Amino acid sequence: MGLLTAIKKRLTIQYAGVIMVEDACFVKVKRFKKGAVLHEEEKRFDLTAKEQLSREAVDYLQALQAEIEHTYIAVFLNSYGQGVVPSCLMSAYEQFHIDYNEVKEICVDKRYSVYASNIDIQWIERIFAETGIDFLFSPFLVMENLISRKPQEEGIVLYMLAGINSIAIMIFSAKELLYGTFINIAKEEDLLTTDFDNEIEDEEGDGDIFDEIDLDMELEESTEIADILESAEHGIVEKVEKDAEVASSRNRLFGQDLRLVKYFDASLREFYESTLYRSDFVTDVKIFDAVRLNPEIIDYFKEQLLVPIEVESVDILDALIQMARAEVESHA
Repeated sequence: MGLLTAIKKRLTIQYAGVIMVEDACFVKVKRFKKGAVLHEEEKRFDLTAKEQLSREAVDYLQALQAEIEHTYIAVFLNSYGQGVVPSCLMSAYEQFHIDYNEVKEICVDKRYSVYASNIDIQWIERIFAETGIDFLFSPFLVMENLISRKPQEEGIVLYMLAGINSIAIMIFSAKELLYGTFINIAKEEDLLTTDFDNEIEDEEGDGDIFDEIDLDMELEESTEIADILESAEHGIVEKVEKDAEVASSRNRLFGQDLRLVKYFDASLREFYESTLYRSDFVTDVKIFDAVRLNPEIIDYFKEQLLVPIEVESVDILDALIQMARAEVESHA
């Protein structure tokens, strides 16, 4: 054990995890000494300006820094200009129409890379100019950290991190990243209106396709044809009933819950339809839930996807602190 490491183990070290959303700033603080938690607290600060910390929040963070010399601030990157690329090669960025010179990227285990635009990073640094930040963690890195704690799944697994006003989605085949996206769901976007409702209306508008067929003569002459037609009708009825169930579940969602579902639908459609991705059918869904999702959302996913869905409650602020602590201790 080095001298610096030994000294640090005896010091009081403090970590502050921070998440900013449209109208609020959430801060969680943990203070450690000799590996034990000495103090823990969580605060919420209302924001009057979208891209500016309140004076109260700045004063709070500065007071933490003044009280404990070794204080580390870890911020959750919650902005649009970020994503993942299923490669660490510069050429892959060109394929996804991303200017490599305009982003900062981190290669994860030589499997895929996480990036954020230089503009977004400068934006965060400007917001925290009075306090500084020590770590800026992408939601994809948070998800990687959460996924790494679980046994590796077989098949095509969709992971989703549900935050206060955002969702991050990553789809893996074993450890190979197939797809990833980050979406702010605080506001509605016209471009993400799904065709789901129209599809249901079209199907329901068709009526019973067997109403116009006079089967009396044919059915008397051929029980085989009757069996085929009965089977076909039964299948169509089942499909219409299933679609109606999904539509009913979806129609019970409002506001941000409905936006989450619509963005999820659009993301899954992009994964399946875009030639940029090596798509295959999702076989499992794992949701890291940081906001206590409406159970109706989970019901909708189950009805739509027809695959096993596992929901795990998580605390993103805790995850930020754990990741910052791991970084500090690894460089001690």
